[in-house]
Amino acid sequence: MSLFHQYDIRGIYGKELTETFAYDLGKAVLQFTSAKKIIIGYDSRLGNLKLFSAFAKALTEQGVNVVHAGMITRPMLNWIAWKHGYDLGVIVTASHNPKEYNGFKFIWKNKLLYYDDGLNTVEALIVKGLKYKRNKKVGKIISIDYIDEYVKFLSSHLSSDFRKYIKNHTIRIIADGSNGASGEIIKRFLLVNDLTYELLFTHPDGTFYGHNPNPLDPGAAIVLSSKIPIFKADLGFILDPDGDRIRFVDDKGNALENNYVDCLVIEQLLRANKKAAIVHDLISRKILSETITRCKGKSIVSKVGTSNIIQNMIREKALFGCEMSGHRYFKVMDNQDSGMMMLVYVLNTLCSKEYVGKKFSTLWKKYDKYVDVGELNYSFSEDNHKQQVMDAVLKYYSDNKKKLNVKYIGNIDGVSIITKNYWLNLRASNTEPVLRLRIESRDKKILFNAKNQLEKFLK
Repeated sequence: MSLFHQYDIRGIYGKELTETFAYDLGKAVLQFTSAKKIIIGYDSRLGNLKLFSAFAKALTEQGVNVVHAGMITRPMLNWIAWKHGYDLGVIVTASHNPKEYNGFKFIWKNKLLYYDDGLNTVEALIVKGLKYKRNKKVGKIISIDYIDEYVKFLSSHLSSDFRKYIKNHTIRIIADGSNGASGEIIKRFLLVNDLTYELLFTHPDGTFYGHNPNPLDPGAAIVLSSKIPIFKADLGFILDPDGDRIRFVDDKGNALENNYVDCLVIEQLLRANKKAAIVHDLISRKILSETITRCKGKSIVSKVGTSNIIQNMIREKALFGCEMSGHRYFKVMDNQDSGMMMLVYVLNTLCSKEYVGKKFSTLWKKYDKYVDVGELNYSFSEDNHKQQVMDAVLKYYSDNKKKLNVKYIGNIDGVSIITKNYWLNLRASNTEPVLRLRIESRDKKILFNAKNQLEKFLK
């Protein structure tokens, strides 16, 4: 079924994704998990209440009680399930996809439920056609508001340096909620921690009238950046609609490279936690692994994707994990990701003894050492062409090691090449006939020469 993807269930609401499907999905998920203690929430997307109602109906008809958490973020759902021992957590969301989309994500027994370890079975149950008898005793839907408890948990991780600083100083923040599910969480957090703030697009609206719901979109930060000097803000941030990714803007209105903010936080973490493991995806900027090594941490390279990062976090007992996309993972959150917890870590860093009183705009520039053109996408008419192109690129570098000064060739996730003058990764998308290229160098001319050579294969 086209709705089932590697990490979630997702499709255009009202066409592919309907209330009938949500009802069948509820039956199948319950049959697969045999869950007894279930919590369900949703973000601000169109159709969220109808999809929630249809899914919950399938559960209550089987005699199972459902806790209705209301509008919440995905990190908050994961935290509630972990903290309160729910064996199944469900959120109606399509993350940062366009407004036409909606979907479902699950956490089962404190593990995210993906296609390879369960959603494939759920899909098979739906395709096969489920038959069951309704339970004589219908379950109840019970509403519980966990937002204050979640805000208290986030606030408990603000440092003593932050508490000391905020007593005598004002920190001015502009918060952009992308018209998603974070608005109430943002407001309560900023208020209880004595931060001075202005809010942008924190009203939940599934049309996402404020800007593209993807915080990495070049236009997403335009309004936020323009308001920074007017409000004289120390920083700003954008959370995506389901709250699992965050992007920061400094006091001059610069929308910051995610890895530069990661480096700043990692340096601070490793000062207090020598030799701690830090997990990052293999497409991260070169400066990230260099920063971890320089600060005596353990750099753990992972395949791209939440499931891969979390597996490495658990295996290495890592303190922190990050991806280029803006997902950040925390040991203190059972290795799950959270945009708001990253805000906590950034505030702690800016108020630390090393950085207190310095402007955000002056702190990240030391990491801006390499030329980068972002992630480039190349489409193909046939999905199998992706592997043919990657094989050709691999052969080209393998056959010309000496000429191209190749130092390393790897295939952890696609093709990774390190030469004397640049590095690159070429990997296939899991969901579309697209190859994604990242390439980085100290020299702009060298970078574009290498890019042009690669495009002979890609085009």
